[in-house]
Amino acid sequence: MHLLKHKSLAVFLAAFLIFSACKKDSDATYEPPVTEPLITAAIKPGDTLVIKGQNFSTVTSDNTVEFNGVAGTVVSASATELKVVVPANATSGSVTVTVHGNTTTVGTLVVSPLTLYCMKNNYNQTPTIRQLMAIDPATASESVVATLTDYADSKIEDIEYMAATNEVVGVNADGNKLVKINVATKQSVSVTITTNANTGISELVVDNSGNLYGIKHDWSDPNHYMQSLVKIDPKTGSTTVVKAFEYNGYWESLVYWPANNQVMGLADDGIRLLKVNLTSKDTSSVLLPGSGSSVVDYRELVVVQGSELYGYKGNYSNPSIAIADLTKINVTTGQEALASHLPTNGKIHDHLVYLPQRKEIATIWDQVGLFRINITSMSNATIPFNTTGITYGPITSN
Repeated sequence: MHLLKHKSLAVFLAAFLIFSACKKDSDATYEPPVTEPLITAAIKPGDTLVIKGQNFSTVTSDNTVEFNGVAGTVVSASATELKVVVPANATSGSVTVTVHGNTTTVGTLVVSPLTLYCMKNNYNQTPTIRQLMAIDPATASESVVATLTDYADSKIEDIEYMAATNEVVGVNADGNKLVKINVATKQSVSVTITTNANTGISELVVDNSGNLYGIKHDWSDPNHYMQSLVKIDPKTGSTTVVKAFEYNGYWESLVYWPANNQVMGLADDGIRLLKVNLTSKDTSSVLLPGSGSSVVDYRELVVVQGSELYGYKGNYSNPSIAIADLTKINVTTGQEALASHLPTNGKIHDHLVYLPQRKEIATIWDQVGLFRINITSMSNATIPFNTTGITYGPITSN
């Protein structure tokens, strides 16, 4: 009898402890998530947004991120950082984070479809009309973002899209002004770059953190041509030297290489890859295939999927044996592998742009249309523009 009483008491205690534990779990309180301000003003479906803060759950499914009420896919989570893929049907508006029933508004974002931006110059008009165009990468249909009447006397040589401010930023032909166009408000402003009579900026490039860089040329001493990779403040136009060096050839077609935090570009008329490490400030170079009178020089570079470097090379000195190729380049050795033969009845006149959502490289072909290369099949196609008296370029994408 006593044994049965002890057993009953043990069962009761066990049940009580289990109930108490469950009650504690259900009554558990969690601190609401605290988030840092978003460092980007615009984003597009398929992009991965990084949200930093505190009090996130380390269990991915416990965190919900919504874009104007539409849930994204949280792909990784720690107590201080969430990574979420923007859903296809996301729209512009507030971004919220919900953890264990507690919701915090992170900020607001403009959600835009994948868009190419390109400068368009109409020489049929006097003075020349210069416009920033938005181009649909699927159809090549165009719409005017802004007409740059204040800058009609100065061609825009290079442009980059900056997600932090949802602006296309360009540098003029004289290398002494940044032209900034907000693609949402359509407003444009110019900022004077810190230069003098013997210096100028060209070749813009943006790193993964949204920092803007360019090449500063110094022609003060004709016997010693100095170049500098500089970081540019797009708000003030001030520049900070990352690395200065003497180099007699132009350094151009800059791209950002995230694997080693490097800016790299073509030198020696397209037969050398010149690299500057943004962390160590070291410079290095590697010779690309081709030498002597038979050289087939590189003209443009593009980084694909963040870890593959492709280049466009061509030789048009003899039209009967013209060469145009897209090659994959080993960044360390400079060796190349043919990716695709390209048409030789025209040329690529501007930067190559990689569109990850479409798995395509896009560019302007011979001023006649939008040229696309599928990196999976390596097939290519041109969608014509109406180009009478009109030139296109430079080009970038959001």
